[in-house]
Amino acid sequence: MPTTTPTTGSDAAVRPLAMRLPQDESAPALAREALDEVLDPGWPRFDAGRLCLTEIVTNALRHTDTTGLRLMLIADSGHLFAAVGDSSAALPMSKDTGHDPLPDDGRGTEVLGALADSWGYDRTRWGKWVWFRLHSRSTDPEPAAPHPGRRA
Repeated sequence: MPTTTPTTGSDAAVRPLAMRLPQDESAPALAREALDEVLDPGWPRFDAGRLCLTEIVTNALRHTDTTGLRLMLIADSGHLFAAVGDSSAALPMSKDTGHDPLPDDGRGTEVLGALADSWGYDRTRWGKWVWFRLHSRSTDPEPAAPHPGRRA
């Protein structure tokens, strides 16, 4: 049984959470529930955060033979940092899906690359952490208008 009681800080502005996830199909849903506890559903990139988190948890389940997963989330009004730790030395990589526009798997790192402001991994003595960062677009300056004559 996973430890589902979050470790949270006393400062309401920064909401950290750390927990263990089971090595089974319930892990992505439990990770999303944890995210719901630290991130306001009205946050501008809430859905992107849920999708990226689902990807890194699912990738750890599918592509490693880890004995357990660790989840770390840190959120405030402008940022989300999420990391999933596993005991495997296998690193995340893009899979060559050939010319198949709708493959069953192999697009997780592409999803992270498209949605996250940054993502990566850090090796540890016991395995690795795969992480991503999202910044609230509402706190960023307005994007530059497209140049006349160019398509945005």
